[in-house]
Amino acid sequence: MIPPREFIRKIQPFSFLSAEEVDIIVSSIEVALFDKGEEIYSVGKISEYVYIVFSGIVGLFDDECAADYLSRGEVFGIMSIYGGQSNFTAIAVEESVCYTIEMVEFKKVFDKNSRFADFFTAFIDRRFRSFKTIASDKRFAEEASFVLELQRIVYKEPVVCKANDAVAFAASEMERHGVSSVVVIDDMRSPVGILTHKDLRKVVISGDKSDPVSAYMSSPVKTIPATATVFDALTAMVDAGIDHLPITAQAGQLFGVVTRKDIQVHLEPSFSIVKLYRKIGKATTIGELITICRTLRLSVAKIVLAGAGFYDLTKMLCSVHDAIVARTIEIRTGGAGRDEFAWIHMGSSGRKEEIIATDQDNALICGGSEPASWTALISESLEQIGLPQCPGDYMASNQKWNQVLSVWVGYFNQWFSEPIPDHIRYLSVFLDMRPVWGNSSLHAQLVRHIRSVVTPEAIRLLAQDAIELEPPLGIFGIVGLHKGVDLKTYGIYPIVNGTRVLAVDHEILETTNTRERLEALRDQEVLSDAMCHELIESYGFIQDLRLQRHARSVMNESQVNNRIGARDLSKIDLLLLKESLKIVSSFQKFLMKKYDVERVVIYSQL
Repeated sequence: MIPPREFIRKIQPFSFLSAEEVDIIVSSIEVALFDKGEEIYSVGKISEYVYIVFSGIVGLFDDECAADYLSRGEVFGIMSIYGGQSNFTAIAVEESVCYTIEMVEFKKVFDKNSRFADFFTAFIDRRFRSFKTIASDKRFAEEASFVLELQRIVYKEPVVCKANDAVAFAASEMERHGVSSVVVIDDMRSPVGILTHKDLRKVVISGDKSDPVSAYMSSPVKTIPATATVFDALTAMVDAGIDHLPITAQAGQLFGVVTRKDIQVHLEPSFSIVKLYRKIGKATTIGELITICRTLRLSVAKIVLAGAGFYDLTKMLCSVHDAIVARTIEIRTGGAGRDEFAWIHMGSSGRKEEIIATDQDNALICGGSEPASWTALISESLEQIGLPQCPGDYMASNQKWNQVLSVWVGYFNQWFSEPIPDHIRYLSVFLDMRPVWGNSSLHAQLVRHIRSVVTPEAIRLLAQDAIELEPPLGIFGIVGLHKGVDLKTYGIYPIVNGTRVLAVDHEILETTNTRERLEALRDQEVLSDAMCHELIESYGFIQDLRLQRHARSVMNESQVNNRIGARDLSKIDLLLLKESLKIVSSFQKFLMKKYDVERVVIYSQL
């Protein structure tokens, strides 16, 4: 078991503590083992401890309805620090080990360290509130469960065997455990194959039950990480035409197995998103896609209002939007030219960060000697479906962005070597590009070329662009909040632009997603663990606010915008927004120092 000091130092916000404060916490830590089904504390009671899950799963229940499931590294019991009663009953869903911290000692650190206290006051309260909303609203609960991670819903131990085991043994294990598959593992417990009830038919027809499992198993086996969502798993199975999907832990070892039936049994009553995803692939007309897109917006809005977060939701939306665009192109072109072109996305879609309201940001790389003639038709069709045309005309229907590979190479040569304002703007757009349909090798060739032509001056000017819009923070809080603050302008853009310039500067070009870029920069030690974590949390929170605002607009059939005012925010969300904008400001100062750039200050004449 990892020593308490080492374990808690890796958990936010314990990493904010001084050595002396950690000593206070560690001195009061005890280890508690809870059996499956054991009650840890009940609703209405004042907890004497703060708990940190070391292993297992702990459920928080409200009137027998699960409000949240907590796993390794998550904290609970914190509400009693205010002297208040617990809002939930905590029960060990499986055998669990927790570190317990005496509330009296914990409060000493809580009262002393404001940063530590603010974290719990804001993020923990907000998490409990959002999950309680999900639990209490049956219409949205099942929809929102599609963005739950697999590790939160799969508890059954997988049935396993080795490749040289006899088929008879594998079949008996399937029968004994009442399952329809056995995962074949190696000595490191990594999955190398899978034997299902369908494979056993081959044995009955033409095999021998003493034959090794390796003769009939499906190998290599498709797997999915435990951190993937339920939606990820189901779409992976639908796309691959399989019914069983082994789940792997971070190091590649087998974690569990999820089946299509498992998901359908629990979630079929609200299967709208997956049903839409299936319909996209079967659509034969633009009219069908129009109906799908309209329904999708409403379904996503419901999930957002149920409390689903930006990071999980965008994974799902990216898959659906990509499928819609690809199907539109297939319908309009008949699939011709797939090997000759690469349809690429930029903007939020290029970063895999689409939300409810998104417009077109696309282009085309042509592998032949002539640009494509059908791009205007695609842009018009996408607009009919519900994806508005880009106001800046960054679309493949614009001849400038529908070019052969050699022209694209020339563009980037010029943009980097002559970094005038227009060229810096183009770089900000096209450095987020990713392929969505067609021949992705054309995009890969272009990215390889970009790596060789990046210039220090262009990087510096990209950094200048990232720090130009300063968050509206003053002595008394957020300036102009009564009129409304544009979340995209002052919160999202600075993080996106700053992260992009750091990524390009350190040759992280294939990765376009902001969170993934931040994590890659942390891994290269460009950013500290603390800065990376703070930026990821702040970016996610600001995007959450924006998502919720868009969702309400969709449900109310009103105009979508990115401005948020004081009346739209709870006290906790107001605190979080203020802290998030402070982190944006600190990030900009980091960029200013790193790239030796300053804001251009324009003084008005009095």
